[in-house]
Amino acid sequence: MCASLLLTTVPSLAQSPEQPPASGAAPLPPVVVAAPQHRATPVRRPSSSRSARSSASHQASRREHVQTPAATPTAGAQQAALPVPYIGGQVARGGQLGLLGNKDYMDTPYSLTSYTEKTIRDQQATSVAEVLTNSDPSVRAAIGSSNRYDALTIRGFRVENSEIALNGLYGLVPAYRVNPAPIERIELLKGPGAFLNGMAPQGSIGGTVNVVTKRAAEDLTRLTAGYISDGRFGTELDLARRYGEQKEWGVRFNGGIDGGNTSIDRQSTRNGVGSLGVDYHGERFRWSADIISQDDWMKAAQRGYTPLPGIAMPTAPDPRINLAQPFDRARSQSLTGLTRAEYDLSNSVTVFGAIGANQFRYDKQEDPGATILNTAGDALGTSRFQTGKSEGVSGEAGVRARFDTGPVGHEVVVSGSALDRTDWLGQTNYATYLTNIYRPTLLATAGPPVSTFPEGKSDFLGLRSVGVADTITTMGGILQVIVGARQQQVIANSFNPVSGLETTHYDDSATSPSIALVVRPIKQLSLYANYIEGLTPGPTPPSGAVNTNAVFAPFKTRQVEIGTKLDLGGFGASLSAFQISLPSGVIDPITKIYSLDGEQRNRGVELNTFGEVAPGVRVLGGVTWLDARLTQTQGHLYEGNRAIGAPDLQGNLGVEWDTPFVPGLTATARAIYTSRAHVSADNLQSVPAWATFDIGARYATSLAGRPTTFRASLTNLFDKHYWIGNPTGYVISGMPRTLWLSMTVDF
Repeated sequence: MCASLLLTTVPSLAQSPEQPPASGAAPLPPVVVAAPQHRATPVRRPSSSRSARSSASHQASRREHVQTPAATPTAGAQQAALPVPYIGGQVARGGQLGLLGNKDYMDTPYSLTSYTEKTIRDQQATSVAEVLTNSDPSVRAAIGSSNRYDALTIRGFRVENSEIALNGLYGLVPAYRVNPAPIERIELLKGPGAFLNGMAPQGSIGGTVNVVTKRAAEDLTRLTAGYISDGRFGTELDLARRYGEQKEWGVRFNGGIDGGNTSIDRQSTRNGVGSLGVDYHGERFRWSADIISQDDWMKAAQRGYTPLPGIAMPTAPDPRINLAQPFDRARSQSLTGLTRAEYDLSNSVTVFGAIGANQFRYDKQEDPGATILNTAGDALGTSRFQTGKSEGVSGEAGVRARFDTGPVGHEVVVSGSALDRTDWLGQTNYATYLTNIYRPTLLATAGPPVSTFPEGKSDFLGLRSVGVADTITTMGGILQVIVGARQQQVIANSFNPVSGLETTHYDDSATSPSIALVVRPIKQLSLYANYIEGLTPGPTPPSGAVNTNAVFAPFKTRQVEIGTKLDLGGFGASLSAFQISLPSGVIDPITKIYSLDGEQRNRGVELNTFGEVAPGVRVLGGVTWLDARLTQTQGHLYEGNRAIGAPDLQGNLGVEWDTPFVPGLTATARAIYTSRAHVSADNLQSVPAWATFDIGARYATSLAGRPTTFRASLTNLFDKHYWIGNPTGYVISGMPRTLWLSMTVDF
């Protein structure tokens, strides 16, 4: 029987080393630490015989670090603490819930999963989106990694990459793809989250993704070299140091480059990322700052397709086949700066604030997406060149206080947030041409331009909100109730890029309330329920409506969810049932009045599992059953039909096994299943179900006294050719069989 220490520390000391603690452990009560008092000392856990054999050759990489408690932690220090990894190290014990701060997953009345840096490394992921689609059954790619950018489908709704938050703030990540090198945690909150996080820039409904940057846990020098077939090589450096008499200062640097030919025809890529994170933890004051630069280039990005209405979907092509032209390429550059500070006015009152800025510039020539004309795969393509940039500033400030009223505990938070983003766009359009998804037509040039306009200011988005929440705890912690609301203002202006004149102006607001509760009848079990809303900017009536000048307030997507969570010490699971109702615009066929009387209703059941099911055997994954229906449609034409791009059944299962016969060797496998998805509202077009299988291994050892880990994986083992549906009606090809190799050395 093994034992382990679970601890809650300040964020800079909560990061995991190269490997998690030895498997098969059961947690002891948590040790709570306010701030670093001296350098962390490695503590080796006792192991079962199997775990001991598994870790004999790399004990230095299977360790936990604890700090000696020096003082009673303030409320602010506890709230700032990054939740520690769960047994197995693939997910954390909790994550950030917007204005509520960090919470343990058993005390969280929402569907929240936080994936760790260890999971990112072990999957050899090149983007945040890859980790989520590999790991969570509610998430699928809406745009694949063979494209220049990422997009996700969560609970049947599309979420753009630009909706990802960075350390709790929207508008700061690269709009196309987030390189995971600087990332410590990927936090997935499923369902709407306007009350918790404020409105996302495009009003994402299905879920919220927040990424947390790395902090220096201990002195670290880590070098990784990697390879992805067919000829993509890369290297990454991770440096961390702590300074000061009590190690109160931390510095973390991450830098990486990769490039070469991908497994897609005529496609190559070059990517670079660099980040510097600094943090300070004093007795009452905590501060951090990050600078992140990312530069991505891709030749012949693989785009998706839109089928012509009424045709049957053709058979999915070999995913290596690329319709992109030899002259197609995309370049993007992102620069982000972010700082955050907290100060404890007392042991129970903390003020906090954060501000960040991002500049994102791009230029790209590509086919925005060919139209499939028939079952033979004939398609109509085009070429378009775009150049532009986005500049944004995002921030928040607030106060958090804890107090009691008799036997009832309160944690009250008042927080305000703001985001300003301005976009510039220039565009040149070229003529269409015939091609085929099985036998692409390759052109020498795009030909003469059909239309063009120079880069100019195109859009402005301003988001302002104030949120208030009270977490009420009673009955000795058995019952928690969270009540609150957020007032959200949306300012959205469009401009003519040529003249600079404003073409549309939108300024409206809405209030989004929420209530949630958690019941803990026993320590290992929690029951929860929530009502929460999402906010999306009100639409503009189309030209066919009689009320084209109407202004709609931000419309509300409503979610009701109930669930239960289980924590057996080494194995965890959650089961939830939810309903999300999304309004949509329709034109009355008689009055021609445009209104938000349309509706899509997604009902589902989710099962998630993680942790150890046996000594040395870990699982990560689950199943999502989804009934997504069009409940109110224009002219009642499609009512009762399945929603576009929302499969009935999705499942992910990843398994790891620490082999007893080779110390340090872990075998891995993953299966991903997705049922049929409709790609038209009339349900006459659909893409078939698909399943992929991945295998891999990693070997942790010591070379010249240095902890070293070798990783290898083969994704899409049987080279399945398949379509992936999208809520927009767009379809993409799944990725071909791909080999991933890497070697990591700690110096």
